[in-house]
Amino acid sequence: MGLIPKAVGSYVPQTRALRWLLALYVISAVVVAVQRTQPPPEYNFAIFRDAFTHLVSGQDLYAAYPATQVDVFKYSPTFALLFAPFALLPVLPGYILWALVCAGTVFAGVTRVLPSRPAALALAIGWLAVVGDMQRAQTNALCAGLIMLGWAAMEGEHQWTAAAAIITGGFVKLFPIAALAGAIFHTRKWRFALVVLITVVVAAALPLLVIPWHALGTQYHSWRAVEARDAVPLARYGVGGADVYAGIMGLLRAWFGVTWPFWPTQLVGVALLLAPLVRGPSAWTPRFRLDFLASTLVFCVLFNHQAESPSYSIAMLGAAVWFAASDRAWWRTAFMVACFVIVNIASSAVMPSTLYVGYYVKYLIKTVPLVPLWLVMQGELFGLIRTAAELQGVEVRERDVVPHQVSA
Repeated sequence: MGLIPKAVGSYVPQTRALRWLLALYVISAVVVAVQRTQPPPEYNFAIFRDAFTHLVSGQDLYAAYPATQVDVFKYSPTFALLFAPFALLPVLPGYILWALVCAGTVFAGVTRVLPSRPAALALAIGWLAVVGDMQRAQTNALCAGLIMLGWAAMEGEHQWTAAAAIITGGFVKLFPIAALAGAIFHTRKWRFALVVLITVVVAAALPLLVIPWHALGTQYHSWRAVEARDAVPLARYGVGGADVYAGIMGLLRAWFGVTWPFWPTQLVGVALLLAPLVRGPSAWTPRFRLDFLASTLVFCVLFNHQAESPSYSIAMLGAAVWFAASDRAWWRTAFMVACFVIVNIASSAVMPSTLYVGYYVKYLIKTVPLVPLWLVMQGELFGLIRTAAELQGVEVRERDVVPHQVSA
């Protein structure tokens, strides 16, 4: 099953399978919202709701509020403002709307970057991970969907839409800005850089609709302090029961006792992610660009030092896009099954609690299958790993057509 290049970034007619999957995602969002608003309610959603209240009332978004919250708010002031539609509604309708937005963004993103049949497969594979993220009222599924929507917009040369999607994701969590690397494939790069800069400024200033300049400056100062604290390695990685898995950085600490700062590992990760681009424009086919998107989604988790269990929904959606767009091969299926079982199933209630705490969390097993998968993705981007059928297809294209050139 190969990718149909012209479908990337264009409207995909909904087949029967896609309509059923859309219904599944919508029903799941409603069921999760009803479930997670029952006592005890999901605390993340309460934190997000309170953040909007704290913003408009002039309170410090990043202070501790132990009377009403079990954790502190760690997102941008812009996200606190954008959460207004969900905070102003009563809890249940607000949670339903939030879950529907997250699920709908994933559905829209996947169906914009993949043709109908592989899109249905990717959505089916990613469903359980998206449900897990919605159960925690988290933002990971939303960010993954925004990355894909932004990528599709770049493919269609819709620069303002691309910037809006990616920068919105960046003001929810910082890592979606990694998707801006996709701009290298397209024309008018300097114009896009200006569009991104304008979008960043507008997004950063949005809270001025409800608070004055000096108050917004104070909020950004507090946000920077929170991010600085999060950049310090935590001793609780791999001690059992922790929710922070921290990708490859967590594995290095739990398995090898590594305590160096995060940035050297993350710098190596960025270099490995971007390295296949040296192959040049002749290699930047639609299939290459889609594989690079999938790799970027997995990268956002593997090299995120604050990756929690729900964060892995982003990597699973990346793996699902990669698998659905690829030709079938037993080893690809094996990688996908391993990720689905270890990342999704094993972190659910199916896993006995003694094994979950004593081994799965202690040794951060959730990350393990994603590491070789990502290395395979990078090998494919380098052109080093291909099935016999794919190699034959490459030979035919090189013989019969002129390679696609991307303008500078």
